[in-house]
Amino acid sequence: MAFRQQCSFVGLFVASAITMSVAAPLQVDAALEVAVADETTTTITTTTTTTIPKVLTSKDVKVTYKVNTKDKVVFITIDDGFHVTPALARVIRRHKVPITTFAMPRLVAREKKWYLANKNMTFENHTVNHRSLTPLSFKQQQKEICRANTQLKKTTKQQPSLFRPPGGNFNQLTKKAIAACGMKHLVMWNVIAEKGVLRMPRGQLTQGDIILMHYIPSAAPTLELLLRQIKKNGLKPALLRDYLK
Repeated sequence: MAFRQQCSFVGLFVASAITMSVAAPLQVDAALEVAVADETTTTITTTTTTTIPKVLTSKDVKVTYKVNTKDKVVFITIDDGFHVTPALARVIRRHKVPITTFAMPRLVAREKKWYLANKNMTFENHTVNHRSLTPLSFKQQQKEICRANTQLKKTTKQQPSLFRPPGGNFNQLTKKAIAACGMKHLVMWNVIAEKGVLRMPRGQLTQGDIILMHYIPSAAPTLELLLRQIKKNGLKPALLRDYLK
């Protein structure tokens, strides 16, 4: 008699579990297993699955000189950060220019008010000390790059996602260090705008061009010249971060 009652209880429990799962399906990735271990024991086991983040390697790091896009955009990048001026700020704000900044963390921290006042600007990684990376070991390169990420995030509240090597010098160890610091884009350039001169390989700007500038005293008039050229070629500036994911 006791055995029949226990079997009836198990049957009712299983039927209830099936009815509940149909009426209100689980919203998580879990499996419910009901098993009768013996005549007197019912065991319920729940298992869950987790996603392990992918660890980046040097093979994941892409080197970009020009963005492959059908959009009529170019990308203005400004390096180093030694000289920021009110004149440059006025040009950036008057024309609402999106700027991708590759500056050393200490220089961004020193001129924090100037930089953070430019709302359409992202802050990317250009190392801590602007050392040429190719003579350095993997650990030394990793230290230069990872520390820059940490310091920039502390100052700007942004997490850098792009890296530019000082002087454009890099090797396979650089790519390995970039990956170890959680980034997968090494950004170079194919156009230079410097001291009132535009160096354009095709004699004009084309979509996807990455333009290199520096934070130097002549940056403001050079940016004005560049913006006129961009408009002349039927293009507009955009942020690299929006195109390099």
